[in-house]
Amino acid sequence: MDVLGDLYMNKTFTDCVWVGPSYPCGSPRIIRRFTAQAAKKATLTVTGLGYFEAYVNGTPVTEYRLLPVASDYEPRDFSSYTYPLLDETVNRIYYYEFDVTEQLKDGENRLEILLGNGWYCQRERGEEGNNSFGEILKTIYRLDLETAGGTQSICSDGTESWTETAIRYNNLFKGEVIDYTFRDEEEKAVAILPTPDTEMTLAMGAPDKVMARFSPVKLGEVEGKAIFDAGVNITGVVRLATTAPAGNRVTLRFAENVNEDLTLNFLSAGGDYKFNSGEPQIMQDVFVTDGGERVFEPRFVWHAFRYFEVEGPFDAVEVCVIHSDTPITATFSSTSEGPQFLFDAYTRTQLNNMHGSYPSDCPHRERLGYTGDGQACAASAMMLLDSQEFYKKWIQDILDCQDRRNGHVQHTAPFMGGGGGPGGWGSAIVTVPYNYYKQFGDLEMLETCYAPMQHFISYLESRCEDGLLVREEDRGWCLGEWSTIDPIAIPADYVNTCLYIKDLVLVEEIANLLGKTEDIALLQCRRKRAQEAVYTTYYNAATGHFADNLQAADAFAVWCGLAGAETARQVAEHYDALGYLGTGLFGTDILLQVLFDYGHGDVALKLLESEEIGSYLYMKRSGATTLWETWHGYDVYNGLGMNSHDHPMYGSCTRHLFSGILGIRQKEGAAGYTDIIVDPKVKASSHIFSGSLLTPQGRIAVTVDYRVSPPTLLVRAPQGVKVTIPDEKAFTIQ
Repeated sequence: MDVLGDLYMNKTFTDCVWVGPSYPCGSPRIIRRFTAQAAKKATLTVTGLGYFEAYVNGTPVTEYRLLPVASDYEPRDFSSYTYPLLDETVNRIYYYEFDVTEQLKDGENRLEILLGNGWYCQRERGEEGNNSFGEILKTIYRLDLETAGGTQSICSDGTESWTETAIRYNNLFKGEVIDYTFRDEEEKAVAILPTPDTEMTLAMGAPDKVMARFSPVKLGEVEGKAIFDAGVNITGVVRLATTAPAGNRVTLRFAENVNEDLTLNFLSAGGDYKFNSGEPQIMQDVFVTDGGERVFEPRFVWHAFRYFEVEGPFDAVEVCVIHSDTPITATFSSTSEGPQFLFDAYTRTQLNNMHGSYPSDCPHRERLGYTGDGQACAASAMMLLDSQEFYKKWIQDILDCQDRRNGHVQHTAPFMGGGGGPGGWGSAIVTVPYNYYKQFGDLEMLETCYAPMQHFISYLESRCEDGLLVREEDRGWCLGEWSTIDPIAIPADYVNTCLYIKDLVLVEEIANLLGKTEDIALLQCRRKRAQEAVYTTYYNAATGHFADNLQAADAFAVWCGLAGAETARQVAEHYDALGYLGTGLFGTDILLQVLFDYGHGDVALKLLESEEIGSYLYMKRSGATTLWETWHGYDVYNGLGMNSHDHPMYGSCTRHLFSGILGIRQKEGAAGYTDIIVDPKVKASSHIFSGSLLTPQGRIAVTVDYRVSPPTLLVRAPQGVKVTIPDEKAFTIQ
């Protein structure tokens, strides 16, 4: 089994057993007392399911939260899923090593492990099927002590005790209930639980942490509820302080929008969906006071919101921003409002959708690691965020969810159900490792993923008829494009075959990089057959269009190598006249790439500056601070109400602010930014654009000022990076 992290299997936990509470409860605390004398070093190796927090003598062992990072923890029943799953996939649990030397004391010590449900025990939301892995939370640990007298190992062995806690309930989608009037003074014997049939892997990825704290603005009161505004859509929790008398109930509810009367509008965050109980899917936390000075802060949930209401007595509130530890490393400033909003809104949206070290489609309603949305945004996220470790782990999720028999790749990773299609979703197993290599220069990643890529290519070939990619798994969705401004008209088999052709191009490039030249002939043969099928079925020689140029169909053809400059000119002419994007999950990024690549940067900038419906500034004018799931902001086709207002997929093109407008591109065949070309693609503008990228070689910065003629171009790059400016005469170089 190829694993990107260090695989210790279960040998790390030899002589250890999984332990947990003797009956289900909201959040049990596992307790182990031990004696340690003059330890030179102490290492705690631990994990828990669903989430765990470990404390030694009352001090947390890490600032990270919501551990372990999400994965397909152990085998479960798929019979209730939207469509049958018969694939053989890999289950994996990540564990952690913490240096706890400074937290130990001579003599008696106390290890506590607090457990929460997380994804492992998630029974409230069943939209994609029953995602729960188990009913009883559990932990396993090993504490290794180095002392003057030798080494000592303290393992989870069933001698621990446990208690219930004030956290009476917690669910990722619903919220947390903390009741400080509850007391459980009696320590009970733990249960020894079955060992999961899974891979135990030393943790990798970027866990969640509190990234910022701030005070929100109070907007007013409605029917006794205080209404607050965080200013922008964020993910996290609200920390609440109160000295209210015992027995008071304080309820917080969260939403992305408010109505005119300041009441919360829950629809875009899932309020028109139902929990299994039949209740509306609304995020809320409940705190019950005990009369003391208390600070309530949920531990095992995050919410996605801009606005929240507080019902009940409180003294102060603080917003805690929580997401994966992947801070923004790029900078971008523009006197043009559209590109600036795209950068700000996309980076905020992407961060809101990074939890558990996987990229989600939305951070509230579904929270799933869709391989479609994830692969569309991967290149931009890798470019703009400190995300190498994050994507290293997510690539492992994708590999884990590939069927070991036929090569099929799931629509979500970690696998939690969901629908999609063969090209735009499963192709993540090709495109995400490829973009990882291009961004970070890590050839080893391609070596790890090459065989799974080839397996997936063979799977796609088996789903072709007469050269076109036309089906996926039985009763699967087999989507092509998704979320265009008008009902989807571009044919699914056209989209999927274009994506398949692009996969073949990339895998051929990877084969050359790895010296796998024996595979190239078959790849080329398959590509030629698919190209001929698209020409035969979808090219109209009389008009020069592919698939009637429906929803950027011509751009798809140029992007995958079916057409060239003349078709790109037609694309530019069409969208120059149209004046807005309105493209879908894949077409948005593909369209802008074609425009920038083929010398139509002015048209691309026009689309980025548009205020029409189907544009980014339309979202901003409508009050958006993050990107929407649809260009309208609501579902105009299926009558499902308001869609998510925190969806990153339309931001997949944000990378073109740097590669197109600023012109920072890697030379063909280069990776890791060792050899770059600076070639701004906008010719006519009155704006100044400035930005920088933190690359493996250091920070590269470019400023283009179009307010003067000729425009000035300022380039700064680390020593050792080769920089080429192809059109020096067009600029005043500084």
